[in-house]
This record gives sequence, C-alpha cells and structure tokens, in this order.
Amino acid sequence: MNSKSVRNPQPTSCDLESAPIWANVLGHISRRLPAGKYHIIEWVRRTRAKPFLARLPKELGGYRFQCSIHDNIGSQVFFAGCYEAKESAFARAILKPAMTFVDVGANWGFFTLMAAHLVGPTGRIFSLEPDPRAFLRLKANIERNQLSQVTVFELAAADRDANWTLDLQNETMLHLGTSRFVQNGGATASTRIVRSRPLDVLLDEARLDGVNLVKIDVEGAEDLVLVGMEEGLRRGRYRSMILELHPPQLADRKRTIAEVVSALRGLGYKGFGLDHSPVAERRSAYHPRLHVREFIVPLEEALATPWPHTVWLSPGQVELV
Repeated sequence: MNSKSVRNPQPTSCDLESAPIWANVLGHISRRLPAGKYHIIEWVRRTRAKPFLARLPKELGGYRFQCSIHDNIGSQVFFAGCYEAKESAFARAILKPAMTFVDVGANWGFFTLMAAHLVGPTGRIFSLEPDPRAFLRLKANIERNQLSQVTVFELAAADRDANWTLDLQNETMLHLGTSRFVQNGGATASTRIVRSRPLDVLLDEARLDGVNLVKIDVEGAEDLVLVGMEEGLRRGRYRSMILELHPPQLADRKRTIAEVVSALRGLGYKGFGLDHSPVAERRSAYHPRLHVREFIVPLEEALATPWPHTVWLSPGQVELV
C-alpha cells in the first residue's frame, strides 16, 4: 500500500510564518464585505506575497493550513472565508461525529480539514492526492494540526493498480487543483508518473466498510474512479457522494457525463444537482452558512451546465439531508 499514514504526527521544525498583518487586516475586512470581496481576491492573487500559515474559519474547525494567495482554493478560504460553499454545505449536513469521509482528489486538504472537524477524533478520514506538490501540502497540513483520524495516500483512485501519466497544472496559472491524467504520454518536465489503486481495494485493506461521504474531484477521471468503487457501490458502501463532472476532460478520453450518470443510476443511486447559476454563486459566496437545501436543483438541470456539480444518495435513503 502506497500510503502515508500520519497517525502519530510530529510537529515540523520549518513551519511557515503566520499570516502578515496586512493579510490579516485585509482578510478580516474582505470576509465581511457585502459585495466586492472577489475583486479584492483577484487583485491580491497577482501580488508577490509569499505563502504563510493561515487558519480555516472557526466554524470549519479553525485548523492551520499553508496558504498561497496565488492558489485559487487557499485565497478564497482566507479572504472570502469559504470555498465551494454549496459542496461544503452538503458535507456539513451529512458528516457528524464518529462518521467516515473519503476525499478523492484532496489537493492540499480543504475538505479533509473541514471533515476532520465535523467527524471529530473518533471519525475516520482517508484522503488521496496524486499530485506530488499538492500531496506535500496535504501531508504537512495534517501533521501540523495533529489530526490522528486522517490517513493520507499519495495515490490516484482509478479502476486498477497501475501507473499513470499526470499532467501537472502550471503553478503560474494560479490554480493547483487541475492536474489530470493524460494518455499516450511519457514523463516530461510538466508530467509525473503516479500510482493508482481502486478505492474498494484500498478500503478493504483498511477494513473500512461503510463510508458516510465520499468527495470525488478528479478532473475527468470520474468514470475510472467509479469503476474502482463498483463493488462497494453495489452494496451501498458509499452512502452519499459529492461528484464534480468535467465534460471536456472526459471527452478527451472518449467518455461522457451521460455514461457516468447512467452507471450510478443503474446501481440505484439517486442524484441531485447543485445550483451554480450566477445568482446562486453570489448568494452562497456571501452567505456561506446557508443549508444545502437552498441550492438543490434537479439533476438534469445541473447536467446541462458546462461544469456539473452533483450529489448522490445510496439506495434506501429517502431524504437528501
């Protein structure tokens, strides 16, 4: 198993400095603005500020994390107080103390850290991230917060044990969460060979039978991940799911979102969409503590958008949350 367990973390000796005064002041102001916070974020992201040690909002756990303001996720968490507010609301509605969460495509760990707060020390969290740069940040964030309920894996989830070519997102593009598999390519300066494993196999080895929530954000490899979960999906191992769909990236591999959706429906799962219309985006951005029910739309409505965000419930669950 290519895992990096951090169940006995030790404080690191090279922690970053805390957020500078200017960032704390600007963050305090921007998080409370009724409008305009994202214009501030876009301006700040173009400065040359160095990474610093920040904290999640208290209601999301208050855990420390390495914040690069050039990264889309980190800058939004620090200066806006939220990231993917609708998906976060779904996680908050589902996860309770002692529950289990699996983060597939964890990046530096925003959802992992939030989930660690929600499930508490008696819960269990498995986080997978194949991009070696993001994985180092993820591992460091778990260690610095001494989150013994979290185990991290420098792995991709897919349909089989294999090596894949991962095209790394250029750090100058201001978003390190969009690395993806490429086919028919060897290692170059912009790629890395990474390892994959089926999620069912990984969880079988860990003797983790029931998963309350799994989040999947894998930039067009959604179908591969779901094949590696098929046995667990058939028997309801995965009780609820956040699944981001990436039509252009799926199309690059000659797959469609219709195939992904059909596979889940065929196994009895019921899907819903999350409203990412401009009105809903603004509402969730400035009111990030709203309940997820405020943003649920029919699945077909979400599938008609360029970047569908969906949530799923296993057979037998009659209510969304």
